[in-house]
Amino acid sequence: MRKFLNRLGLTKKEIMILAFLFIALISGLVIKYSGWKRPAEFDYSVSDRNFEKLTKESFEKLDSGYLNSENKLRAEEMKRFADSLYSFTESEERKEKRHNTNLRVNINTALAKDLSGLPGIGTVMAERIIEYRENNGSFRSIEEIKKVKGIGEKKFELIKNQIFTE
Repeated sequence: MRKFLNRLGLTKKEIMILAFLFIALISGLVIKYSGWKRPAEFDYSVSDRNFEKLTKESFEKLDSGYLNSENKLRAEEMKRFADSLYSFTESEERKEKRHNTNLRVNINTALAKDLSGLPGIGTVMAERIIEYRENNGSFRSIEEIKKVKGIGEKKFELIKNQIFTE
């Protein structure tokens, strides 16, 4: 063994460091697979349910007139804040209603903001349309937009009356 180590050309300190690292690796594997220490498991659903329950109870107290005037003002403020947070999470239906059906967009000159106003076109799809236009030149017809990745016949049917080329 000594001859092998001498052939490697390692000093005694380097050999000691390698031996320590090897022992640490083996110890770690033994601890991990032997079950000496179980990983910490925590069920977040319980704390989520408790938080939801407490929040619901506080809003019920607000509605029932249980709180005094000072706390009622704080609770109303908190409720307004919670409602404002909810307004940022739009459902798909609300996103679809947001699109203006009277909007007409020139797909050769439109900005991403204008394109994302079309039904079924989000910011990513708008960027793809612009990228396609930059790489391949202006659209010759509105049907050419179907060559953009992610725009198929269904999406084209949604937007064809709202787009044009010049």
